[in-house]
Amino acid sequence: MNDQGLVRIYRMPGGTNAQYDEVVAAAGDVIAAGANVHLAGSNESDLWVIEVWPSAAELSAWQESQAAGNAAQAAIFPNPEVIEFDLHRLLQSQ
Repeated sequence: MNDQGLVRIYRMPGGTNAQYDEVVAAAGDVIAAGANVHLAGSNESDLWVIEVWPSAAELSAWQESQAAGNAAQAAIFPNPEVIEFDLHRLLQSQ
């Protein structure tokens, strides 16, 4: 991993925004604390979540602290597809 950060894209086939909200509620309405960016939305067939993390270590530490959210996610979305890659650049409006 480079020092720019880590990008993760999750695809949950057949997932919905309502199911995502269930996971958020189980996690105590705290999703991805420590992430630079967390986006979630769905199209006609899938739920998508995109996160940008400062480092793989920060992602790992956050995941380990989320037992309730992890259990809900595993029950609702048992086999998400995950794409992970090093961040090259993150542009944000000021």
